[in-house]
Amino acid sequence: MSKPWVKLLNREKGFIVCIGDSITEQNYHAHGKLNYVGKLNEKLLNKFGRKHLLLNAGVSDDTTWGIIERLSRDALRFQPSLITLMIGMNDSTKGMERLEEFKSNLTSIVRQVRAMGIEMILITPNPINPNLPENAIRLCYPHYVDAIREIAAIERIPLCDVYREWEELVLQESDNQWSTMNDSIHPNEYGHDFIAQVLFRFLGISDGCRLADESRECATRTPQ
Repeated sequence: MSKPWVKLLNREKGFIVCIGDSITEQNYHAHGKLNYVGKLNEKLLNKFGRKHLLLNAGVSDDTTWGIIERLSRDALRFQPSLITLMIGMNDSTKGMERLEEFKSNLTSIVRQVRAMGIEMILITPNPINPNLPENAIRLCYPHYVDAIREIAAIERIPLCDVYREWEELVLQESDNQWSTMNDSIHPNEYGHDFIAQVLFRFLGISDGCRLADESRECATRTPQ
């Protein structure tokens, strides 16, 4: 599979749309700092110059149901060269009984994007603490993350697995979870920095490793 971001790496002009929920949306959870989308835009600008445009199409509380409704308006109509999608946190509140619908929605989104000749990257969101009372409505969340991986494999869509990378960080240092979160589900500025660094390595545009443990090996997970 060729990398969909090869045009960026070749310094060709491109238009990127990052679509998702409140984790993608630039909001107060990052405490006035850039979130992962803003950091991606900054990184591309610094590395390649003004060779691209990037649109943040994140909307708080969104789900795959909402993405389907606004995909054409907020992404496809711009005919971007690349769309990234991070979704699933809010979908998981619908429980196991709606998991198959989530998979169907995600498949529909992927196929609509591909039908337009647009490249796509799926991104898993960050893990959450299932022991917090406010996360009781998201006990099925890990199953939804697995569903993202499943659809990425079936549809042969590149997957940047932030969830897995984040889990490895938390296992390495237990204090990292609270220090990277603004509340029970939203990353703070440090969490967004982590997401951005994972995405940079995935795209092959990282200049180094800036994770909590700087001695941690910087492994890039790119699809075969």
